[in-house]
Amino acid sequence: MESNWSEDYYEGAIYMTYQDLVKCIGEPHFERSDFMIQKEWHFDMEDLTHFSIYDWRETERDRDVTDGKVVEWHIAHDGMPGTLEKIKSWLHDKGVEVDKSMSYKIKASDVNMNIQVKKTDICNIGYEHLNEGGFLAIVCHDDTTEIEEILLRSILKCFGDEYKVIDVKDYVLNEVDEVYDGMIVTNLPYKIYDMIV
Repeated sequence: MESNWSEDYYEGAIYMTYQDLVKCIGEPHFERSDFMIQKEWHFDMEDLTHFSIYDWRETERDRDVTDGKVVEWHIAHDGMPGTLEKIKSWLHDKGVEVDKSMSYKIKASDVNMNIQVKKTDICNIGYEHLNEGGFLAIVCHDDTTEIEEILLRSILKCFGDEYKVIDVKDYVLNEVDEVYDGMIVTNLPYKIYDMIV
């Protein structure tokens, strides 16, 4: 059966074999014959948000996604804020090791590409990462704070449009000599930052 609809808001991917994914979420709802997708699942959540899981362009590599090897399964949804966290919780309940397998990508609507973000990318911003009241804050050298804030704003988009830089303030290094650096405060929960691989 061919899918008659598709999601348009790519969020990230999980990495596992087709067989393991079927054990967790059941048989695919659609099998497609085009060059982009072979297997596809669609799910509706209680709050009326919906999402899909599918392979992407494995056919271009002349690969059968049921070959027992790990596949990059894309996750897309309707774009409602906070949906990614609901999907991750749902997948976790189904037995998918979300903390280890979920990756995030920056959605670049103006170009035909996605930039994969890893924990090391965030760790390269600033020199200290703090848990400020449950949220991620990054301390940067005073002369690089502005450019690092721009980079961080872009990276935060991969977690959802609701995640932003909410404040940039002085960070006191040495009160005696009045030496300050900058602290970039976000509303990204520290637990999300902590579980990125």
